[in-house]
Amino acid sequence: MEDKPASVSDPTVIIGENQRLQKEVAVLRERVEALERSRWWRLHPRFVVLRAKRLARRKPPSARIGELATAAPAERHPLALAFDDEIGSKGTFSETWFYSHVDEWEPLLRELDGRPSAVLEIGSYEGLSASYVLWRLREAVVTCVDTFEGSPENIAYGDDVADLESRFDANVALVDPSRVRKVRGDSRRVLLDLGAEETRFDLVYVDGSHHGLDVIVDAALTWQLLCPGGIVIFDDYRWSKLGDDPLTRPGPAVDAFLELVGGHGDVLFRGDQVAIRKLD
Repeated sequence: MEDKPASVSDPTVIIGENQRLQKEVAVLRERVEALERSRWWRLHPRFVVLRAKRLARRKPPSARIGELATAAPAERHPLALAFDDEIGSKGTFSETWFYSHVDEWEPLLRELDGRPSAVLEIGSYEGLSASYVLWRLREAVVTCVDTFEGSPENIAYGDDVADLESRFDANVALVDPSRVRKVRGDSRRVLLDLGAEETRFDLVYVDGSHHGLDVIVDAALTWQLLCPGGIVIFDDYRWSKLGDDPLTRPGPAVDAFLELVGGHGDVLFRGDQVAIRKLD
């Protein structure tokens, strides 16, 4: 008598398949990390061109003072101008890209204004977005998760990340460092620790790794940390500087996550960033 094939609903089959997939993901991650450490990665023609463009447009902090006065309309939000005058122009920020998102963020931050709130940021870099949230929400506590070692893209672009953490510290100190919880480490591990603490957040900003698998992990873990009615914002939704492979850009991972949570969330906007509210 022939043995019948195991049913896909058989728990042993599901566990075995899950273990197999975890091994495949681990192998893939090791290959990606080995690539990022390689000399070829740093000398890839795509990065050579991008690095040259970044160096050509980069300005020292002193040259940035007042530059928003002539910025594009999307960057001239009154709150962005006020923050830059009070904080941004005094900090050591090499990029001001966050200002272009203030207009979309404002309705979401307004919901948290005037009351204690908990904000989580994955990927803080020099602390521009964290400083803005601290400045805009005077009763918010912001948890910032970062390795402060720079991303592979930062290294490939030739960005100076040697004193990244000290720049972050100095920048948030311009607002209120007492309301910052800085957690140095890999988000894949830190988020599990926050979950074990049963920490919950009203707003989560995901701006860490661009790799699709990392984005999926950050999304899944932060969703569990989000209060009902809370909002998660994904950065760099349209980022594709490493090509169209879904594993090397955030967009497909965000799309997969949005499909997964489905009716449990409400998409608030989708552009260069994506915001979704948790409904239950």
